[in-house]
Amino acid sequence: MLTDVIVVYLLGQVAAGAQALQVFESHAGCLGPVEFQEFSLPYLRDIARKVKDQLKESGQDVPMIVFAKDGHYGLEDLSQSHYEVVGLDWTIDPRSARERTGGKVSLQGNMDPCALYAPKERISEIVKKMLEGFGTRGYIANLGHGLYPDMDPENVGAFVEAVHTHSRHLNLK
Repeated sequence: MLTDVIVVYLLGQVAAGAQALQVFESHAGCLGPVEFQEFSLPYLRDIARKVKDQLKESGQDVPMIVFAKDGHYGLEDLSQSHYEVVGLDWTIDPRSARERTGGKVSLQGNMDPCALYAPKERISEIVKKMLEGFGTRGYIANLGHGLYPDMDPENVGAFVEAVHTHSRHLNLK
């Protein structure tokens, strides 16, 4: 079963030195809520449970992140699926995600990667708004999905710098 192959792969990542693991369900948005409950969520839970059980046997504890793109309808379930962090795409409001997960998990995300096509000043504004939405506890700043091949590395750097700058200011409040 694919779940077992993924578990072996993730354990191999830890053996190679990974200090955190992320499981991507990039097609959650292709499923409706009922289908997600049947065809995806049980396997995401099994992956986390099996990885954690095997790591525990060897005295290891590695945080795990689950990212279900366009899976906003399953946010409550994902927050109770044995992952410490739930990654979010850009289609969900940070405050809503915080409320719906009830502080059970940390959140990661969720700037629209297309915002990296904007001028650097605009990227900084978008990052500031995103950070303010998530708050200062239990949050990992990130994009809401991957980079596109034609994105300017300078703008990626502007994103990282904006996260550092605005995070410092938020944490002083």
